Formats: sequence, C-alpha cells, structure tokens
Amino acid sequence: MTGKERALGLIGLASRAGKVVSGSDAVTGAIRAGNVKLLIITKDISRNSLDKILKSLNGADEITCYSFAGSDELGDALGKPNRNVAAITDKNFAEGISAILENINEEEDT
Repeated sequence: MTGKERALGLIGLASRAGKVVSGSDAVTGAIRAGNVKLLIITKDISRNSLDKILKSLNGADEITCYSFAGSDELGDALGKPNRNVAAITDKNFAEGISAILENINEEEDT
C-alpha cells in the first residue's frame, strides 16, 4: 500500500468517525469556528475556491495545510462526490494523516 493510499484510507476513517468537514462552505465555517486541526486541499482545486479558503485562513490560528490528491480521490475517500477541500477536526487523526503526508512529501523530494 502506498503512502497516498494510506493517507486516503485514514481520511476515510476519520470521515466515518465524524471528524471531517468537507466542501468549501463547511470548511470555511469550521475554520472560523476554530475547529480545524488539518486542512487538505486537492491539487486540482479551482482558483476561486482556493481564494475563498485562503481568505478564511486570514486571522485563524496556525493550521497545517497540505495540497494532496485530486478531487475525485478525496471524494472517494470521503464517500461523497468530488471534494476540493477537507478539514480534519480531530487532533489525533490530524497528527496521523500529517505524518503520512510528510513521508509522501519527503519521498517526492528524493
């Protein structure tokens, strides 16, 4: 199993546990409420959606963010139609997913 598959699997598990918010409007609301521990933005997000997310991050506490996968892959992991953005709201899930994504980024750098 690749790191990408492991990360998507853990994102899916977090979603089934009710610890993921997805979609631009829901994620911006979660950011404003201070509930986001990790932000996943797909590599194929539209410029308009990205600007909306970045604007909501202005003034928010520090949030770890990764650009990862495609909207179809993230949607499949969440059991929903294509999703461009997802926010992990649980610290433990966020740490686990971050660790996997860091290793993926390191593998790409070598």
